Amino acid sequence: MKVLVLQSELGVLRGGGENFTRNLFTAFAQRGHHVAAAFVADRRGRYPLPLPPAIEPIPVAGWWSMNLGQEALAAAGRYIPGDRFRKKWDGLQQGISWRTIQWHRGRFQRRVEAEFANRWGDYDAVYVHSNLPLASKVARLRPTVMRLPGPVEAECAGVLRTVHAVCANGDALAQIRTFLGDHAVELPIGLDNQLFTPNGGSVRSRLGWGDKHRVIGYVGRLTHLKGVDLLAAAFRKFLQRAPDARLLVIGSGAEERNIVPVLARELARGIVHIEPDIPHRELPEWYRTMNLLVMPSRYENFSNALLEGMACGVPFLASDVGGNRMLAETGAGWLFQSNSVSSLSANLQSIINDAGAIKARAAIGIRYVQEHNSWAATADRLEWIIASRLGVKS
Repeated sequence: MKVLVLQSELGVLRGGGENFTRNLFTAFAQRGHHVAAAFVADRRGRYPLPLPPAIEPIPVAGWWSMNLGQEALAAAGRYIPGDRFRKKWDGLQQGISWRTIQWHRGRFQRRVEAEFANRWGDYDAVYVHSNLPLASKVARLRPTVMRLPGPVEAECAGVLRTVHAVCANGDALAQIRTFLGDHAVELPIGLDNQLFTPNGGSVRSRLGWGDKHRVIGYVGRLTHLKGVDLLAAAFRKFLQRAPDARLLVIGSGAEERNIVPVLARELARGIVHIEPDIPHRELPEWYRTMNLLVMPSRYENFSNALLEGMACGVPFLASDVGGNRMLAETGAGWLFQSNSVSSLSANLQSIINDAGAIKARAAIGIRYVQEHNSWAATADRLEWIIASRLGVKS
């Protein structure tokens, strides 16, 4: 089977959606299928993150940005006085962010339509990540499966039904099924169970931290939606009562310029460490450095990072939104009130020195992931979806 993957940021980001696609289609190719992927690149066709060898890259050269103006908006937001006005500014920033993303996706769609105008017949099926207008257009030409990483409005039901198979998981699947029914199919997140384990080393000594330090961790993009500004403010507040605490932030993005000034003293003293880019295979030793993984997102469908941390024996503290609630039901972590610095700080204070509770929830997380998540099972599920919903046989 020949499959074309269309995902704009695949060669640019290490986000959850991008890692999902890279890992899924590596496992899919190992089942004997040919996989090619189209994604954005710079004007010379260059891209920073090489695709796995099993996936044929098709870079779409040009000038691209999904975060145009977000750094300036986030910087201005730091000077907005009062919670009331800051919440309004946050709403404005999120609205502009989503419109910028839609503009970017529209440009990518037009380029893909032009690039593959005479090549659609080369592929048995097409996999589209997130971009509903693109998936609807492609579905007129080839059997198409689309994955939605988050929920969409019920008004999209008619367009969604033009796509042969609509896949989701977590909070997105639950919401989409309320108006799409069985046309929405579960495609669960997998995990490399040989890579993400509690056994192995950490990078504590490399960072100059010892066993006595209580390490709070974050893994993901540094964006407003991910709530890293909340984590920076809450950690400073929490540190006043927990001088042995440390903060490890893994990721990069527009919010880095705004959290660095907030944490300037702590960064200078080695209390906070920001690591902008970690190859996927090296992540486990960074997870194992943490006592607690924090996911402060303003919205989260179903976090890859939380699953990876659980597999490495790290319990989590996450905002009370979306798929975070589902993972909390496993017993592997805690929730705090979303968009609240005080709630996050208070929960850090009550959890971090409770070694017994941390150990118990870590054991639950390890067991849950081992029983429920693997990329082989997810690839098998995708193969079934393509055969049963698209009518394409291996």
